[in-house]
Amino acid sequence: MATQPVERPGNGSRLKAWISEVGRSFFPSMGWNEWRSVLRGDPAPRPNPRMRVHNNSFWYHIRPRALPEEATAWYYTMGLGWLSFFFFVIESITGLVLMVFYVPSAREAYDSMQQIITDVPLGNLMRELHRLGAHFMVALVFAHMMRTYFTASYKAPRQFAWVTGVILLLVTLVLSFSGYLLPWDQLAYWAVTIGTSMAETAPLFGNAVNLLLRGAPDIGQGTLLRFYLLHIFLLPMAAIILISVHYYAVRKQEISPIHELFEKMPASKRKIPFLPDQVYFEVAVVAVLTFAFIVINQYFWAAHLESHANPLVTPQHTKAPWYFLWLQGLLKMGDPFFFGVLIPTLLFGGLFAIPYIDRNPSRRFKDRKIAIIGAIVALIMLGFLTYAGLPTYGIQQTGSSELVFHWVPGEGRGRADHVPFDHLPNSRVTYDSATRSFVEGDPNSLTPEARALFDEFQHDVEFWQREDPGFADGSARLTIEPWQIDGPQIVLKKVTLVVTVNQTEQLPSVKFLHRNKDLE
Repeated sequence: MATQPVERPGNGSRLKAWISEVGRSFFPSMGWNEWRSVLRGDPAPRPNPRMRVHNNSFWYHIRPRALPEEATAWYYTMGLGWLSFFFFVIESITGLVLMVFYVPSAREAYDSMQQIITDVPLGNLMRELHRLGAHFMVALVFAHMMRTYFTASYKAPRQFAWVTGVILLLVTLVLSFSGYLLPWDQLAYWAVTIGTSMAETAPLFGNAVNLLLRGAPDIGQGTLLRFYLLHIFLLPMAAIILISVHYYAVRKQEISPIHELFEKMPASKRKIPFLPDQVYFEVAVVAVLTFAFIVINQYFWAAHLESHANPLVTPQHTKAPWYFLWLQGLLKMGDPFFFGVLIPTLLFGGLFAIPYIDRNPSRRFKDRKIAIIGAIVALIMLGFLTYAGLPTYGIQQTGSSELVFHWVPGEGRGRADHVPFDHLPNSRVTYDSATRSFVEGDPNSLTPEARALFDEFQHDVEFWQREDPGFADGSARLTIEPWQIDGPQIVLKKVTLVVTVNQTEQLPSVKFLHRNKDLE
């Protein structure tokens, strides 16, 4: 008896079946026929019973009943990924509060920042939480990546989690930097000027990218609006999507266990129940961290607002945010394109490629000596470049200019700003470094803090007399006096510095200190 040939489905049928299967993986109740019914306007199809199983299994996968102890222990992971997400939530909450009062206009942005600091209830605290939280988030994301590298948690099958983590590091850096311009003060204006100027050095499309970022040849309203939209919309949305994908990838493969790092360490079968142990622990950590972070910002940290952005005045010692100082250090070495664009691009490209370049299957420390030593050398080089990025490195300094910068700077805080306002002299006092004595005022009336300030001034002058040959015979006079009185209270105090070089007295440098130093 002849057998009937089996009719194979055509390419169209196979494609239709594949599309239907892919669709069901995302929408368990919806196959090809169900979607056709929806498009035709037919009654909605009955939900597939598999849908509930699919949804439940997804959430059980994200937060299972129990977690492996050795893969999630804080002494191993240090909770760096969890802490990074905690600060992302802090940034989101405080950012939403600030967004209500902030005006993204070159004319009104700075005034709105002053209003947030002085008039909005808890506005200054929200701003300081937001600013310091951004620094913590950048540091924690970087530390999380380093922990992942040193424990070889990027190896198969966790390459995808590593790649999404590197993208998250880039998004975090750009997200923090995009918020730098929003206060529209001198620090923000010139930091963004340097950053956007680097993009212009790229060949072919550099000028187009620079114009796209700035919105015009010069930084202005268009630049502020672009950075504002990047900071509040595009980059946070990208971060939320990437965090979700990254977290799912980590949960899908689980965190690499600690026993794989050591030769004679046995595997642990113990698991930590999600409820109540893990949930209670995370809630307690959130409460403690939030309280501690508020205390730090209230008593030990201040996000000072510099003077209004002024394109005609370049501040002395302009510097990038601390997490880009390594890039500023590279720029001091030579060509802006080679050191400012090409090398950073190759560095991040290398980070993406690490899981595919390192073919060593072992995660043990003893089997990864070259990889670990290479990472330590890279961190040392990064530390040196960060140091080289400081304004004082590789820049010729003169005693007269440095005294002005440290004591009565046109932008930023001088040494007198660090002394409580009421502890500064309440009557005119002048100290002359040449005679090492007070030439005006009663030194016995000075508070210990004010006395220490003038001692520090004398020490500073002597330091630059030794360091700068052109200032060897130089001297300086520092005067502090009340300047504006409102009733019984002194509101303003004036600090005047007069530097003498080669027996020539320079023009006085003046700075005013307000009782509320945020209004200076």
